[in-house]
Amino acid sequence: MTDNRFSRRSVLRGAGAVAGAGAIGGFGMTSAKAAKDLRVLMAGGTWGEWVNKTFADPFAKAKGIEFVWKHGIGQEPIVMAQRVRPQWDLSHSSQTKAGQLVAMGLYRPWTADRIPNIEKVHPSFRYEQLVGKCHTPYGLCVNTKRITRPVDSWLDMWDPAFKGKVAFPAWNWQGEEVFHAINIALGGSVENIEPGIAKFKTLFKDNQCKIINNVEHTKQLLTADEVWIAPYFGARTEQAAAAGAPVEFVIPKEGGLSWIWNMALVANRPKDSLELADAFMNTTLEAEAQIAFARLTGYPPTNMEAMRNLPPDLKKLELSEADVELLGKLQRNTDYMAMFAFRDQYVERWNKEVLQAA
Repeated sequence: MTDNRFSRRSVLRGAGAVAGAGAIGGFGMTSAKAAKDLRVLMAGGTWGEWVNKTFADPFAKAKGIEFVWKHGIGQEPIVMAQRVRPQWDLSHSSQTKAGQLVAMGLYRPWTADRIPNIEKVHPSFRYEQLVGKCHTPYGLCVNTKRITRPVDSWLDMWDPAFKGKVAFPAWNWQGEEVFHAINIALGGSVENIEPGIAKFKTLFKDNQCKIINNVEHTKQLLTADEVWIAPYFGARTEQAAAAGAPVEFVIPKEGGLSWIWNMALVANRPKDSLELADAFMNTTLEAEAQIAFARLTGYPPTNMEAMRNLPPDLKKLELSEADVELLGKLQRNTDYMAMFAFRDQYVERWNKEVLQAA
């Protein structure tokens, strides 16, 4: 995962398209008052509850401030629309979308002079645009009661024996990135999605693939026996199993995915808000807090001390270097700025040629 960085050339290409964005800000830089709140965009649900319990509540109590939340998936358009006068301090994000908005000057890079705990995080989970508080292994969730043959490939979703019992994430959830990963496995690239479009047409039309909208929706379909095989998070697969679904997590042989998650730092906010946001993010990289978060989420920490000293009940979260390598294999071949440049065109093709044609 260490090499999963944006190329400087691709970042500069993306930045060039909106070069004025980073220079536009400044409207919010005039406040001399101490910030009394942190305004956060994030998905909400159980993830939001866990972030609040582990990180936000203790920080708010220690600093005497409040958190203001706006919950929803895919809130980057709000940040883009408010580029002249940003109203939010933080936006919960993966490394992918954070990198795209850093390139546009809408998010600030993470630097150790402002956020010193960055140095405590394993290099595989440090990006210029985001430093993870955890990472999330992602592959296939398989119902082992209904599917008794071995499953080791993304292409197993196309098995006619699973017709009507296969699902794929919504495009605006994880679907876009999972599509590109599988398209690459099929021989395509971010600039050539023909292999993926052709293949997914058959998945939805011939195998009657369903759309899953979020982790809770997926878990519901798995436990209700409505879905037997679907791309899903490793820890969420374990939670579905604990809820009664006979499922196991498989890292496909072509490579899985792994997002790091934390909050991207919105640029051009008042100086006191920027400093408060940096201080909060620093606490998300502390070993003790990450272990507490891992216990709630089931996802591995990124702090090296936490990784070395997992308590007995979390030893199952240890990953070998080979597993980490396989999880990052497909994402390392993705040009995120090209993905961003074509995203409107691609979502239109996905809707018309894949979903509406089914």
